[in-house]
Amino acid sequence: MPKTDLILVKELENGDGYKTGFIILNSPDTLNSLTLDMVKTISDQLRNWSNDPYLAAVSIEGVGEKAFCAGGDIRALYESMLRNPGGPNPFSEEFFEQEYRLDYMIHTYPKPVICWVDGIAMGGGVGLVLGSDFKLSTERTGFAMPEIGVGLFPDVGFTSYINKLPKGLALFLMLTATKINAADTQAIGLTDYFLHSSKKQEFDKKLCEINWMKDSLSNVQLISSLLESFKQKEEMSLESEIKPRIKTIKSLMNGASLLEVSENLLNLNTEDIWMQKAAKGLKQGSPTSAFIIWDQCKRAKELNLKDVFQYELDLAIQVTRHPDFTEGIRAAIIEKDNKPQWKYKEIKNVPEEWVTEHLEPAWDVNPLSNL
Repeated sequence: MPKTDLILVKELENGDGYKTGFIILNSPDTLNSLTLDMVKTISDQLRNWSNDPYLAAVSIEGVGEKAFCAGGDIRALYESMLRNPGGPNPFSEEFFEQEYRLDYMIHTYPKPVICWVDGIAMGGGVGLVLGSDFKLSTERTGFAMPEIGVGLFPDVGFTSYINKLPKGLALFLMLTATKINAADTQAIGLTDYFLHSSKKQEFDKKLCEINWMKDSLSNVQLISSLLESFKQKEEMSLESEIKPRIKTIKSLMNGASLLEVSENLLNLNTEDIWMQKAAKGLKQGSPTSAFIIWDQCKRAKELNLKDVFQYELDLAIQVTRHPDFTEGIRAAIIEKDNKPQWKYKEIKNVPEEWVTEHLEPAWDVNPLSNL
């Protein structure tokens, strides 16, 4: 098994010349968070395999029981923003561009991609998940887009998923940083199948015994059949926390403005601890990020996949040029006082021109215009 720093790569043959490729995130101490080098290594490997006629399918997973991937290398981004206040910031621009190129590649990959969401999947980890053909949850799955808590926004292509979820659900998850379990991801369509983690070795063995075909569509069907055979044996003991609250969430998110929606949630009179925690996530999050999230939801319907990544790259770089992202990382990750001093402390106090600054193009020509 060749090792490239924090990424493990292996190819397993099935006996007739075809192979299955495995990409394994190998940094359990950092919850498999993606560094720029890891992003580049995965991208290079996927490009090589895309040209290999005998590589039939790809599986992506993470080492350890805690996390599939908890996000990007946020400390490196923090240090780069301290070095380049207000931008331009060469590191952050390269990091986000390369990360989004990788995510787009997975969305458009010519061979079926399987992703094991075993453990936490947040931020940059979600980017690896969303474009995969088969998103597999386990009893350890924990899914969240918590960017509002550090002054960023749910990126890595999540804008393209907003209208694929039940109405109002994406907005709720984005504004509140709510963490959901495997039963939740199954209920709202963020993952496709549930397999207990103990079945992974057996699944991988059978995956490598498939009589692969030359065309990708046939191989997708073969993997689907294999997963269905496992699905029939699986019983999920977890209960969805979000499913019984969907009606309430839709009602709360049904507002004509961000201010109305935020007041719906913050003024909710409830003894439901789960909903109280969601409201707290919004209250503690960056008001500027909340406005960016609102814009994402407004624009989602009109953007194709290429547009989404260009739009998010502009947003990401503008965020690195403004203070909330640096402050959010300081409070949550660096000093861990959990007391961020946002530029504007409440949604009602954020000026329109401040939001507009974040929504403007970061360059004359977007680096992802050649996707």
